[in-house]
Amino acid sequence: MNRTVIALSLISLLAGLFALAPASVFAERDGGFKRDRQQESRSQQHETRQQNQQRADKQRPQRVDRQNQHRVERQSPQRAERQDRREQRPAVAQHRFDEQRNRAVQQRRHVETRRTFHIERPRHISKPHYYRHVPRSRYFMGIRIYRPYGYLYPGFGFYYTDHDAFRWLAFTALTLTIIDHLDEQQQRMHEHAWIRATSADIGDTLYWDDRHASGSVTVIYIGTDSRGREYREFRQSVSARGRTETSYGSAYLKSNGNWEASRTD
Repeated sequence: MNRTVIALSLISLLAGLFALAPASVFAERDGGFKRDRQQESRSQQHETRQQNQQRADKQRPQRVDRQNQHRVERQSPQRAERQDRREQRPAVAQHRFDEQRNRAVQQRRHVETRRTFHIERPRHISKPHYYRHVPRSRYFMGIRIYRPYGYLYPGFGFYYTDHDAFRWLAFTALTLTIIDHLDEQQQRMHEHAWIRATSADIGDTLYWDDRHASGSVTVIYIGTDSRGREYREFRQSVSARGRTETSYGSAYLKSNGNWEASRTD
């Protein structure tokens, strides 16, 4: 009896083992199939990504070229318009600057007289023993002294030597043809009006009168140039023997303390 039970138990155990063995084998085989399918899918995805990347790399230059071409086509009218404006800008700016300058000059030349100062004649004009006629054009300390008309005397204004008149020697360029009809004292009075005008305010007039001649110098503008130097514009007028002449001139104050005439008209 015991032997029979033991035999049946062994048979049932062996049957169970034989029944379980195929399931594990099938499970291992199914797992291998799944891993193979996953690897294949990964490799296919990798190949797909590589192909897409290669296709994108090939298409990128063409796309960039097309975008650049579209951008150039869009910007070409604007660029042409900007170029036209850029080319027109200097001419327009220069025209505007000329208009402003002419308007400013006209306004300066019509400035009203604020104050009038009378230039008195010198009490005594002394001529040193070395007084002599000098060339009409000469240089003193790098400044050209030019007297196209009138008397040939050194100095300027009430100064009788070039050294004393060093600051105002450049004003000899601001002369008039009518000065040829003035004597030495009248010329020096007019030159002294120039000297006084270098320290006067805008609108101030320096006036002188001597017998049959008279003259004036008016400050019409005071400013600074690009170098920071003081800049002045003047209007001078001289009347002699029933004739009157008026002109405009300007001068800069240089760093060495003397004045430099810049223009006369």
